[in-house]
Amino acid sequence: MDFKQVKEDEEKAILKNKDVVDSDFWRQKYHIQGIVGLINDPNGFSQFKGKYHMFYQWNPLSTEHKNKTWAHSVSHDLLHWERCETALRPDTWYSKNGVYSGSGIVIDGKLYLFYTGNVKDEKGNRESYQCIAVSEDGEHFDRWEPSIINQPDGYTRHIRDPKIWEKDGKYYAVLGIQSEKLEGKVVLYSSENIKDWKFKGEIAGANHGKLKDFGFMWECPDYFQLKDEKTGKIVDLLVVSPQGLEPQGDLYNNKYQTGYFFGKLNYEKPEFEISSEFVEIDRGHDFYAPQSMEDDKGRRIVVGWMGVPENEDFPTVKNEWIHCLTLPRELKVRDGKLYQEPISEMVSIRGKKTEFEGLVKGEKEIGKGKTYELIAKFSDISSDFGLKLRVGKDSETVVKFDFKAKKLVLDRSCGAQADKSVRKVFLDDRKDLELRIFVDNSSVEIFVNNGEEVFSSRIFPSENADKIIVFAPNETKVKLEKWEWK
Repeated sequence: MDFKQVKEDEEKAILKNKDVVDSDFWRQKYHIQGIVGLINDPNGFSQFKGKYHMFYQWNPLSTEHKNKTWAHSVSHDLLHWERCETALRPDTWYSKNGVYSGSGIVIDGKLYLFYTGNVKDEKGNRESYQCIAVSEDGEHFDRWEPSIINQPDGYTRHIRDPKIWEKDGKYYAVLGIQSEKLEGKVVLYSSENIKDWKFKGEIAGANHGKLKDFGFMWECPDYFQLKDEKTGKIVDLLVVSPQGLEPQGDLYNNKYQTGYFFGKLNYEKPEFEISSEFVEIDRGHDFYAPQSMEDDKGRRIVVGWMGVPENEDFPTVKNEWIHCLTLPRELKVRDGKLYQEPISEMVSIRGKKTEFEGLVKGEKEIGKGKTYELIAKFSDISSDFGLKLRVGKDSETVVKFDFKAKKLVLDRSCGAQADKSVRKVFLDDRKDLELRIFVDNSSVEIFVNNGEEVFSSRIFPSENADKIIVFAPNETKVKLEKWEWK
């Protein structure tokens, strides 16, 4: 393989496709997206030398899951991102078939990236290498020879996505892995010096501990601690993206899922001692492989891929691009439940404001917009109600509360997307409901009751679809605040 050609091919693809990509009216305004081609998992999310750094899986050559590099963007506020030179390309013997997902950590004034190098032989057999790249300036990376070669005994070659952290002077990493029985697992490694790694053991997975069958592969694990704002206790969370779960009513309706367990990580045993059910982090159509980091304000910030593997039938493909990342969110725990709140910086992009307050019966158009923030408060709930967003001749996205079922429903069946389905979540009995909604040119993110639940979905409305409609069959008290995005 001519590794020099890798960068040249990337540059040619950008020159060839950038104009058609830029002309697409579904291009996002405040979401990270590839300059051309396909992106997926966020990687190496970190803060270094006064900037937030986001790396992400990127195929510059096509909209297929091939030729993975680490694209790189930086930001001062998590909203305005500047594209940088590609950080890692598949241009070494240990990553020639793709630079797969991983994480970042700052040690002694240097930024370290820990990633998976993917190699396949002529017969398609896989080899996986866990590798490190280091930078002193956050722009140029020196790549080390692999630190972990292939997999421990009892597992297949599907081992990837290292997430690294430091504790008491040692370094630890969780990786997703598949057992020889084709079960998804998470394993723990440790290191004294960041370079040499020791296999500690399996800490969680399908048919492990209290858990029964739970998927054939677990991807993109993330481990962190948060303080419960109500109880004051420090709680451990393990976030994973299992593949192979069957739908159960309103649960697990995407091709693959992402969720979390509460528990306690025993480093010596080692074991993540699960103390909760698996809870999906996001209830929408498009959320996978999130990655979190703690910033200098003490916030645990998370960003996910607003997509799902093996779901590539998006109308943007004809314009040579696909996928984006979610807006950043702050994670909090309250009374044993994980909440996601929009980062405080979101208010900085609020522009012109419009308001509506009153009783609604039937349908009422309350404004227009294509990219905006909307806060909707419904009071004294006694029947169904909802909102229609990006309404046009041939498209609309509907958010509605089913009063009898006590479920919030996101319906994107009217639009250009191939998956014309709905997503639902049960909400406890209540008299009031608040929705904070962020609408970009081809996405909607809905935060329910201060982040108690979240829906993230790509939508593909017609170009001129811009009406906002509130509806209720019975008289319902509504207060709406809307801000155009600057």
